[in-house]
Amino acid sequence: MKCFIPFCLMLMVMLGCLGGRQTTQKPTEEAEAPQALAEIHLSTRQTSYAAQEAIPLEISIQNGKFDILVSFVTVATKAAFTNLKVTDVNGEGVKRKRPITMENPQKYVMHQGKSVRCIRGFELKAGAQQVVSLEDLRQYYRMPAGTYTAAVEMKLDVYRESIVEPPPQIVELEKDIARLQRNTDAALSPEVKRDAINEIREQIEFIKSKHKNEERDLYLPIKSRRGQASLMSNSITLTVE
Repeated sequence: MKCFIPFCLMLMVMLGCLGGRQTTQKPTEEAEAPQALAEIHLSTRQTSYAAQEAIPLEISIQNGKFDILVSFVTVATKAAFTNLKVTDVNGEGVKRKRPITMENPQKYVMHQGKSVRCIRGFELKAGAQQVVSLEDLRQYYRMPAGTYTAAVEMKLDVYRESIVEPPPQIVELEKDIARLQRNTDAALSPEVKRDAINEIREQIEFIKSKHKNEERDLYLPIKSRRGQASLMSNSITLTVE
């Protein structure tokens, strides 16, 4: 299990000002300014669209100066647009035809012989950029001719631990170790039990070495959730002709 050291309580919602506009400061003040956990930027390919033309949107997530563990669904699927808000020229919210959601299923992952309840995770490296797209805004909003403004708020849950799901062979071997450790049969001497466990652990290490270059899904233990940051994007204006 990989652990992320707390980073100066970055999740104190960044004073509620994530993704804000920067202002000129003196060098000493700049050095003391709080660093945003991450910033998000909303964009579209053009400012004007024909009546039946698809309106694609894109969110660019720019991570700050720390590696962070977040939900895969939040930063790599259309669920990034869950809290998208579209308003018309009068500032009235445009009602959705259907929600922009994506299931975030939980899964039990074996780790050190124990079953751990997790969700699929994503590691955002320090300074990295992650981009997620929405194919067509019209699929979710009725947008007759007019001018619209759009912005999105992202609720970013951050976790402190991650697990890489092991190959099935390792899962079974770890179960064998757990069974041996629970075995209280007097006919099985401590020395024999210890040798058997050590042999299984050697098999596990051998299998790990064979699979070390394989890319495997990352999972986040539910209990390792550290907190939530609210990221607010810029606003964009677009016209439907």
